[in-house]
Amino acid sequence: MSYAEFVWFLISEEDKKNPTSIEYWFRCMDLDGDGVLSMYELEYFYEEQCEKMETMGIEPLPFQDLLCQLLDLVKPEVEGRITLKDLKRCKMAHIFYDTCFNLEKYLDHEQRDPFALQKDVDSETPEPSDWDRYAAEEYEILVAEETATENLQEG
Repeated sequence: MSYAEFVWFLISEEDKKNPTSIEYWFRCMDLDGDGVLSMYELEYFYEEQCEKMETMGIEPLPFQDLLCQLLDLVKPEVEGRITLKDLKRCKMAHIFYDTCFNLEKYLDHEQRDPFALQKDVDSETPEPSDWDRYAAEEYEILVAEETATENLQEG
């Protein structure tokens, strides 16, 4: 993976609401390249999450139940066929992708108040993007580490 590919990956991982990120993850999931996420492809990626959950002692949701949740979340135009257009339209692609790729974020979404989630979607106030929040957090960590290092060198 080149540096440019890594940066693209990192931005796509931290801000899955961005249209470019939605396209990035769609290409990752569309294993057969047909422009449609099949139920087989969804199950393929969810199996990896299940293995991680079982390792952590968490009982995973059966795939059929999860599939119902994902289809309700995306509301595809054609039942059982999720397209890039469906994901861009639904405004919940970040949750969809976290379910398939990022266990920590998936579990955070599962434990979050569903009414707070809908409020976030309906909000007209521009919130900082997930990337902006990530960059700010990482910057604070960097400043704290540098301050600690300077204090150690002075002390």
